[in-house]
Amino acid sequence: MAKKFLLVWLLSLLTWAFILPAQAALTVEVTKNVASALPIAIPSFGPGLPGQPAVAAVVRNDLRHSGLFRVIDPAGYPGDPRDPASVKAADWTGIGATGLAVGSVAPLNGGYVVNVYVYNVSTGQELAAKRFTCSATELHMTAHHVADVIYHAFTGKPGPFASRIAYVRQTGENYALLVAESDGWNPHPIVRGVMPVFSPAWSPDNRRLAYVTYANARAIIYVQDLATGQRQAIAPGGEITSAPAFSPNGEDLAYARSANGRTEIYVANLRTGQRQQLTHDNSINTSPTWSPDGSQIIFVSDRAGSPQIYGMNANGSNVHRLSYDGGYNASPVYSPAGNAIAFIHRTNGVYALAVMKPDGSGIRVLDAQGNCDHPSFAGNGQMILYGTQRGGRKVLAEVSLDGKTMAILHSNAGEDSQPAWSR
Repeated sequence: MAKKFLLVWLLSLLTWAFILPAQAALTVEVTKNVASALPIAIPSFGPGLPGQPAVAAVVRNDLRHSGLFRVIDPAGYPGDPRDPASVKAADWTGIGATGLAVGSVAPLNGGYVVNVYVYNVSTGQELAAKRFTCSATELHMTAHHVADVIYHAFTGKPGPFASRIAYVRQTGENYALLVAESDGWNPHPIVRGVMPVFSPAWSPDNRRLAYVTYANARAIIYVQDLATGQRQAIAPGGEITSAPAFSPNGEDLAYARSANGRTEIYVANLRTGQRQQLTHDNSINTSPTWSPDGSQIIFVSDRAGSPQIYGMNANGSNVHRLSYDGGYNASPVYSPAGNAIAFIHRTNGVYALAVMKPDGSGIRVLDAQGNCDHPSFAGNGQMILYGTQRGGRKVLAEVSLDGKTMAILHSNAGEDSQPAWSR
């Protein structure tokens, strides 16, 4: 069991290669909606930029793939209003809309200004109005911000769309750690080559990525600055390290270190390099993750004979077991609010995505359609991004915390796995 549990960290391949084809964007396919999805109309906002989806198209797709909104087909719209003066609520209730978001995109000082107005047409109430300015290259991300405004107006919760995702793509024998917008738009490589890449993790400020790759045939963690490309090796000198996780303040990194047949949890200060060993056990201890307030770390250990989830204080004290249901529970991650833990739970021979309460109770399986990996919460805590399998291929998927909505993110360019969602 121990050898199988650690196998993913013991691969050894060839040296780096740095030329790959351009990366293809992900396609989002909604596979599960809530029955009560809110019917909403999103007129055009005006024409978009050549080579880019129009702002309204991005907004429609974001809301649609959240599973909470049913975007009404624009072919049946009574008009194409772009400002509040042009809105007549009765026109939109007549096509079955409850929500309406109108807006405009216009050039401004070499960039663009984007306006959005959100209405409950059943009551005629304006729920939100906001103005954004951006460059041409920022216009697609600004459309995500518009979708967030609409999401918040109707749910009362922050939207998850104006964020980025990191994930690993394998194409033949090549690997790339990619970063894209939340809908898979504009993927670009952070590292790429013939060495496998594992376990990307965002820093709290979204400026750095930690990940695992290989140097001198050993797994090693790097922390890379996304703006400069500079990267810092964690515990260099031939040590085998894996499973990085940033502390909530971004100053420390928890990780697993393997030596002498044991794998233990450590924490390293990213500024000073000083580190502390947290676990002291003759077993495999890995996959640490911090509670949102930084007081707790949960991790995976096979000290009881099979991989299970444990908790401890951030200084390594008070180790206690959390998961008892099943013979395999791994890859835990806290929700941003700290009210749930997502993890991989083996059930009926499938490595399923599940959630449980922070005390280990109330396990619910969210996806058991294919082997899953590496769950990661959206910043609003309402969606989970993870890797899974569909049609014999590795793809990414999103599911709501209540399991009522689901979307698959896939590409024909390769197989995708190990995702992480920025805050």
